[in-house]
Amino acid sequence: MRLRKLFHLVVLSILMVLISYLMMACMDSYDKTVELKEFMIAYNEKCSYKYSGSILVAKGDRILLEEGYGMADYKNAIPNQPNTLFAIGSITKSFTALAIMQLQEKGLIDVNDPISKYLDGNRYGDEITIHHLLTHTSGLPWDGKVQGETYVPLEDNINYINKLFLMFQPGTSYGYSNAGYQLLAAIIEKVSGKSYNDYIENNLFKPLSMADSICGNDASYHANQSIGYHIDLNKNEQLQIYNFSAILGSGNIYSTVQDLFKYSRALDSNQLLGEVSTNELFKPHWGDLSNGYGYGWRISELYGHQMISHGGSIGGGGYTSLMIKFPENDYTLIFLTNNADNNALYEVSGVMSAILLGENYIFPGELEVININPDTLRKYTGTYVDEEGSGIVLYQQNDKLYVQHRDGATYELLPVSDIQFHYKEHENTIFRFTIDINENITGVEGSSGGVVYQWKRVN
Repeated sequence: MRLRKLFHLVVLSILMVLISYLMMACMDSYDKTVELKEFMIAYNEKCSYKYSGSILVAKGDRILLEEGYGMADYKNAIPNQPNTLFAIGSITKSFTALAIMQLQEKGLIDVNDPISKYLDGNRYGDEITIHHLLTHTSGLPWDGKVQGETYVPLEDNINYINKLFLMFQPGTSYGYSNAGYQLLAAIIEKVSGKSYNDYIENNLFKPLSMADSICGNDASYHANQSIGYHIDLNKNEQLQIYNFSAILGSGNIYSTVQDLFKYSRALDSNQLLGEVSTNELFKPHWGDLSNGYGYGWRISELYGHQMISHGGSIGGGGYTSLMIKFPENDYTLIFLTNNADNNALYEVSGVMSAILLGENYIFPGELEVININPDTLRKYTGTYVDEEGSGIVLYQQNDKLYVQHRDGATYELLPVSDIQFHYKEHENTIFRFTIDINENITGVEGSSGGVVYQWKRVN
């Protein structure tokens, strides 16, 4: 009898511990949801650059945030929703890479094969392998035929790519290449006997019930699709819709945050690939765990946590996107926007990542700015370059300090100390100046969303 009572007490104790753990997990998720929602309300109320698009944030299967912000159609006041359709840009590459791995699992291809085994006519076909295309190490230039309003058959695009010269010997360096993924689309068609779009829809979308996702191949709007804009402060400029046929395999998919979440969970549970093949997607084949590229995914670290991600931009068409996975914490973050300007996208994604990972960030409108003598501001002005030679210019105008990036984007810097400044429009983007023993400015360290950039002063 005593043993039975003791057994019951042990079981009861274990159950109470499990219940307490589950309650704490639920409370933590609730707290994160509240914090995420409060941040977004404040961000779109107080920040100059508004977020226009949809966001989904989840821990495991539990959705913490699933919202639309801004308008899918500003003229007709149609709001963005979680089921609104967006062009996802280069997130398409992860689907292309997965399709290649499916074909390898079936024994139809080998990623180490030269592309000449599957495609004719490329002058470097015997040197470039499928692996090189997947990892952006082929040496091919950035693009094939530039997208526009007219239809471009895949065959025409491949013939164009076949004549391009390499930027470096295959396998010796990294150079992001849309053209490489367009060649992968052609290989998928050759090996499977189906069009790229049919293969993706039948082997990826349908098995996952991604009913709202579409492979674009023309210049028409689809049901429930957002219109692409360039949203700059209070100006909403509608942009032309591109014919996506020229970016087949590299950027032609439309999807929703809800469908992409299904896709993310399928990757986590090996629904579409075996475990070995899935691991190949997320392994750095170029670079390392802190800064590398797998098969269709970027591999990096944020606040010391492993981060798997990919962004996308149809800049001329008015769409930007970002999909982030923190595998150690089982977090998924999906951002789709109908804004060509990616400032809000990266500000919001950086802060939301900080919230989930328990890192510090500045709540919109709570930055404590100090006054600095205009004569003192002058010592920060000058040209600064990073290790790749890319420069920024800091200059003073009307007693204020500004930074101008290489692409011409210019931001006012607000001082919070003698050496630390923040972007006025993006308070979580930080500039910290480095000083030598003689109190001369030697460089600047920029950080945004846990990612750090360094520039050395040259004049």
